[in-house]
Amino acid sequence: MGLDTSLKVNSMTRISRQLGKYFIFVAMLSIGFITLVTNISINLFFSDYIKETRSRDDLKVVQYVEQVYGDSNGLAPQSLMSIMHYAYSEAVTIRLRDIQNNIIWSSGTPETMHDMMRGKEDNDSSLSFRSYPLNYKGNKIGTIDVGRPRSIISSVEDKQFLRTINSAFAVAFLFSLIIAILYSSRISKKFLTPIYLIKENAKLIEDGKYKKLYEVITNTYELHDLSLSVKELAERLNYQDVLRKRMTSDIAHELRTPLSTLQSHIEAFMDGVWAPDIEKLSIVYSEITRLTKLIKELSDLSIIESDEIKLNKSEINLSELLSNIVESFEPLFISKNIHLYKEIQGDIQFLGDEDRLNRVFINILSNACKYTNEDGDVRVSLEQLKDVIRVTVEDTGIGIPKEDIKHVFERFYRSDLSRSRGTGGTGIGLTITRALVEAHGGRVRIESEVGKGTKVIIEFAIN
Repeated sequence: MGLDTSLKVNSMTRISRQLGKYFIFVAMLSIGFITLVTNISINLFFSDYIKETRSRDDLKVVQYVEQVYGDSNGLAPQSLMSIMHYAYSEAVTIRLRDIQNNIIWSSGTPETMHDMMRGKEDNDSSLSFRSYPLNYKGNKIGTIDVGRPRSIISSVEDKQFLRTINSAFAVAFLFSLIIAILYSSRISKKFLTPIYLIKENAKLIEDGKYKKLYEVITNTYELHDLSLSVKELAERLNYQDVLRKRMTSDIAHELRTPLSTLQSHIEAFMDGVWAPDIEKLSIVYSEITRLTKLIKELSDLSIIESDEIKLNKSEINLSELLSNIVESFEPLFISKNIHLYKEIQGDIQFLGDEDRLNRVFINILSNACKYTNEDGDVRVSLEQLKDVIRVTVEDTGIGIPKEDIKHVFERFYRSDLSRSRGTGGTGIGLTITRALVEAHGGRVRIESEVGKGTKVIIEFAIN
């Protein structure tokens, strides 16, 4: 396994080198494509224009031959010499045929002039001939063939022009290659620097150095977004690390107090200082109950975090369930002189797990009671809207700092305000509450302001 991984790593190529290769390849491909398209354009796109121009020039040649023929009343040697010079000046080959379509004369080309002088017929396959009637005094007496090179790039000037264009593209090709080689590494470095910094930040996170991340500056949206995600991940991991350390302290504190109480009472019983009467034993019992509750919450938390929540759903009367829970809390609220108001809409049916929902509402009301001062108010409402069932528990308690609201559902979290009050909470209740609400397909959110109170809103989609 280790050898295979090592071989794979050794066979990999750095992204800077890959980007450099791609950059050079794209530059070369672009120049090559432009060169090809330009040559095709010259040979194809202008062919119709060249053909039309040649047709007009051919008519001029025909008119010249007919004029010379008419002026000389035939094909005299002097007339043929004039036609030959004209053919050379126009860079064409002129052939004359009689009425039986036999070639009686050909001007030849500069390349074939010596063969023509020897009496050989001009059969140059590089020429393309067009035939026109030779008229004299209104009668056709023969045919004039006008031959031109098959390629539209035939003249010395045309060929020189094409060579010049291709040379320019060749120079551009070499220049682009040099620029690509020189600047590919620089451009790649500018693009990859943020990626390298993000990679280093990932290594710092791996080493647990969450607060030593490098600042990543980039104008690339995706890299900026990735950098923010890595930074947020580091912040959350750092926060989880703080919670973990705080959890150890909290659990130690939660265990220390009841165990110390139990130890002192048992020692007093053993030494005969106290007699094990009902009052003393009830204190021991309450501390054991407190430990049992903590262990149960830890057990529930482990189940929630392992995604093993199993709901025993049935059709329940949510209005009746919530009313019973509120009534059970009334003595507790009265003892703290807290005014409890309820606005519960009647006969709201919901498909859910009654025990789990019971625990959700107990957790929320318990927190409202804990963190509301005497003479405060707690208002509980239940209503069915168009597409949701909404439960709201609003109090006039101490409130939650704005920066802590987004963390209150995290395990073992307690804001500094709640910790300083010595309420004895473990910071697990709201974590379990959110998990149970979401297991029912609902959502829970908190709105709060320090010194003014807290509102917990739970919404379930209507089945």
